[in-house]
Amino acid sequence: MTGQKTMGRAIFSSFLLAGAVILAGAFFAPPAALTGDGGCNSAYGIDGCVTEQAAAR
Repeated sequence: MTGQKTMGRAIFSSFLLAGAVILAGAFFAPPAALTGDGGCNSAYGIDGCVTEQAAAR
């Protein structure tokens, strides 16, 4: 029984850590290029200016 409890704690801790990493990544990530801020900042390999020009066609 104690083995199951220890395994449950390990799994819960892993999910908790993964959630913390995802949230930290969301806060520290650069703003996305498609947010509509008008600037041509490229983030995540997306060039905002090219995307805007393609959408205007």
